[in-house]
Amino acid sequence: MLWLFLYTLLISLYDLRTGKVPNWATLPVLLAGFLIHFPGDVPAWSLSLFVLFAWHIGQMSAGDAKLWMALFWALPVESALFLPSVFFMTLIGTALLQILWRELTSRPLTGLRTPGAWRTIPFLLWCWLAH
Repeated sequence: MLWLFLYTLLISLYDLRTGKVPNWATLPVLLAGFLIHFPGDVPAWSLSLFVLFAWHIGQMSAGDAKLWMALFWALPVESALFLPSVFFMTLIGTALLQILWRELTSRPLTGLRTPGAWRTIPFLLWCWLAH
């Protein structure tokens, strides 16, 4: 789990600097997790479909969606039961933080594209603590 946290931290820093989550960073982990855990479990499949849908309707960038899916598939199978609740709590919590930050910095609440990979860090911390 530590390697996954460090990996995600580095990708998040790269995303903050460049505004992109590169394929070379996400696809190998996604493929490895998929191959190791195939056929997978309902939470990994359902959350993967959720982030693909979020990307499809423009609510998430493709790089962020691939990063989330890589995490869903790379996490240990024992994590599957609490993945959905931790994922949605993370999205709600980080959305509230972002709204607060935009209010404090007098930035508009809508119309801004911001890097989103940093949201995976609290998600992994919660998974790590719950595991």
